[in-house]
Amino acid sequence: MLHWFLRVSLTTGFAATLALSLPVLTHAEVSTSQPGAIVIFPKIMQDSTIDTVIQLANATGSAILLQCLYVNGAPDPVSGEPLWTITDFQIRLTRQQPILWVAGEGLAAAPSDGRPLDLHPGPIPPIAEGFKGELRCVVIDEQERPVSRNALTGWATLIERATGATRKYAAVSLRGLAANNGDLSLALNDIEYSSCPRILLLDHFYEEAPDPILGTPIRSSITFVPCSADFERAVPGHSTLLFETFNEFEQRTSASLEVTCFADVPLSNIDSAANPERSIFHYSVQGTLTGQTRIRPVPDRSIPFGRGVVAVAEEFRNNGAAASAMNLHFIGGSLQSDLIVLPPSF
Repeated sequence: MLHWFLRVSLTTGFAATLALSLPVLTHAEVSTSQPGAIVIFPKIMQDSTIDTVIQLANATGSAILLQCLYVNGAPDPVSGEPLWTITDFQIRLTRQQPILWVAGEGLAAAPSDGRPLDLHPGPIPPIAEGFKGELRCVVIDEQERPVSRNALTGWATLIERATGATRKYAAVSLRGLAANNGDLSLALNDIEYSSCPRILLLDHFYEEAPDPILGTPIRSSITFVPCSADFERAVPGHSTLLFETFNEFEQRTSASLEVTCFADVPLSNIDSAANPERSIFHYSVQGTLTGQTRIRPVPDRSIPFGRGVVAVAEEFRNNGAAASAMNLHFIGGSLQSDLIVLPPSF
């Protein structure tokens, strides 16, 4: 008993000393569990095979107003470049109010279920057939200026029309900080808002690895959205990403990917779209079932804003009959500030 007491006392004392010696971090990292003043849903889809249910909630005890933007990153059928068309709308939420809508249907201008009009968030436009992109929402005041009200949490559920199979992920939230000046240029720099992640971590099966239970191949994809975006001049964000993947033997291999506006890619297409079996993310190349991949945006000092990204991953099993979505882990804040520029009028 005495030995146990001494061990606990020494451990507790060491932990207390260590805590006192560590620097206090003043910045607020992005989160998928804490409310923020900006939320980003990296993947929203609507076509003949899939639709998306979007949930938003006001986590505070007072009403809030939101400015939201759908950004369509689907490829243009002619050029193949992202369409990057923008649809904006506003949402008003009372205290502690959650809302839910189907992206392909939107919400009518008035409630159809007998609810009081003051509980209706306002009209939400449906997204067009073939939409494949993101949704961003920013807390604003009655003068339509961004404010540091950390009120928003959100979730998106992708639903397969044929089977009803679902996969759900949490929206990425960025916290508003005390130095927010209320203009339409939102600096993600740990001064006005949280900075975007310095590193993203993904634990995953390698492509075509046999499912340990079913024996069928496992496949994964990942969706990236640049944090920076100039909605005033219609200039999408761009990022160069460096991937370092470590297999179960801690062997390291690397690849890179250019992302403009929106990218939704199978893991093996990151470095070898023409021949997936030669990808560093393929099971036959790595020789182990699982690995961990570190994803790092490459800074570019020639531009005035950063190249951070947010992402969501998906895993497909049993020949696509079962799927799940997952948020990535974040490490640190970006060393180069990102910038979101909202349009001057809505």
